[in-house]
Amino acid sequence: MLKLFGALLILFVGGVSAYLAVRYEKKRLTVLEGWIDLILYIRGQIDCYLMPMPEILASGDRALFEACMSPANAADLPEILHASSIYLDGGTKRLLEGFVREIGTGYREEQLRRCDYFVDVLRTQREKTATELSARIRLAVALCLCTALGTAILLW
Repeated sequence: MLKLFGALLILFVGGVSAYLAVRYEKKRLTVLEGWIDLILYIRGQIDCYLMPMPEILASGDRALFEACMSPANAADLPEILHASSIYLDGGTKRLLEGFVREIGTGYREEQLRRCDYFVDVLRTQREKTATELSARIRLAVALCLCTALGTAILLW
């Protein structure tokens, strides 16, 4: 009886792990979309008002920052990037580090061009991530469930 309970418990943990892995993979795409929206918002504020970065971030919508997994009262871009770094792959993280470093310096037109460049590259990354999403989800679910099943069989 205890063996059966233990095996069911291991399978349950495998199922929960699979669920969390699927949520993580979907959140990666959501965070990438959040960064695209944030950069477009920053671009709009620079284009219309040419405000400094702390004022732009202070006037931002709460949902805009939450999409990037950042606290709603985020004061600077490095803090937002740090909050969302767990959901970003290496190339995207380096790209966003470049954006954080470069934005807020230079003339208006130069900042607008930088924002456009980063949005275009991030949209390409988003499309790539979206096409890989179903395969990554299937792989995560298969690994979690097979590991749980194998563990349950070995401990039986």
